[in-house]
Amino acid sequence: MAEAISTQELAKRIDDEETAPFILDVRAPDQFERWQIEGRVTPETINIPYWTAIEEDEETKTVIPEGRDVVVVCAKGDSSDLVVDVLGLSQMWNLDGGMDAWATTLVPHELHDDDTTFITQFDRIAKACLSYAIGERGAEMALIDPAGDVAPYLAMSEEMNAPITHVFDTHLHADHVSLARRIADETGAVYHIAEGDAEGAHFEYSALKDGEEFELGSVKLIVRSVATPGHTPGSTSIEVDGRFLMTGDAVFVSGIGRPDLGGETEPWARDLFHTIHDKLAGLDHSLQIAPAHYTSRAEAKEDGTLLRELGDLLVNDPVVSIDDEEHFVSYVVSHLGTPPGEYSEIRRVNLAWDNPDATRISELEVGRNECALTG
Repeated sequence: MAEAISTQELAKRIDDEETAPFILDVRAPDQFERWQIEGRVTPETINIPYWTAIEEDEETKTVIPEGRDVVVVCAKGDSSDLVVDVLGLSQMWNLDGGMDAWATTLVPHELHDDDTTFITQFDRIAKACLSYAIGERGAEMALIDPAGDVAPYLAMSEEMNAPITHVFDTHLHADHVSLARRIADETGAVYHIAEGDAEGAHFEYSALKDGEEFELGSVKLIVRSVATPGHTPGSTSIEVDGRFLMTGDAVFVSGIGRPDLGGETEPWARDLFHTIHDKLAGLDHSLQIAPAHYTSRAEAKEDGTLLRELGDLLVNDPVVSIDDEEHFVSYVVSHLGTPPGEYSEIRRVNLAWDNPDATRISELEVGRNECALTG
């Protein structure tokens, strides 16, 4: 068996140009085209299907840069393991678990920790998804938009001695299967989502109310902007500790959430315009926007976090700053591509209308999210 590198270690390395390895991706070309390894640095990558890499091993070696660390990637880590053994090069590692493991890897980044209260941003790099754990040690903890892998959230709860008591979805997700209800079921936490997004859902939930407050020890969460449609009819923002605004997919650190996933593109684009200029613009402009997605890891700060001051976003983002409604709507409608076909099925799963097996869920979640519209 070849020497392996974990997905967590690779995630750290591709956030730094000096440590980013060369990637030899040995999946089939169609799988490679759909999604690849990405980080703050886009690593130099070549795709050679594993059967070619093995049968033409000497030729394969000639395209691998000398003196570079190389990570070999396949779907599950088995074919790439064989390729590493056959090529026999030093400084070459197999990605443990392959792209299947990469798909659910969560990388935590600290937003706040004073040894009592904590706010952590989890980055699911493969999907460009962000989720949050918020709470007080020895008291309780809440999760916002959990996705990817249950284990890191449960591990943090245990580490902080803070039982998970509330789980929030800021909106009905379309690009990935939410873990919120599963975690709520496993921990006994209350699951929260806005009525506008859960209409017809086949599960019980606590409907979010505008201005509703939650206290997790000394940390306060305030529900903002409920029923301000745009990305979805019930998109919700949650203000945390007077410092952060978890905006879901309403606005990102760059751009906005696409308003066409429910088939009401122009009306929802108008709603999103008013969400930005009538609702978000009225909040404290020093709040740090902490969204549920991003477009590129290049948007991350040096410490790996993805944040942007609300006032800066409102004034300087090329889409968010459009202050004429007709111009905004025209721009949004004309710049939207076609959403992935899987998104409608994922929405059905998140409403509990469908209950696919784990294999189908993995298939639905392949590839990065395409929820953002940027300038």
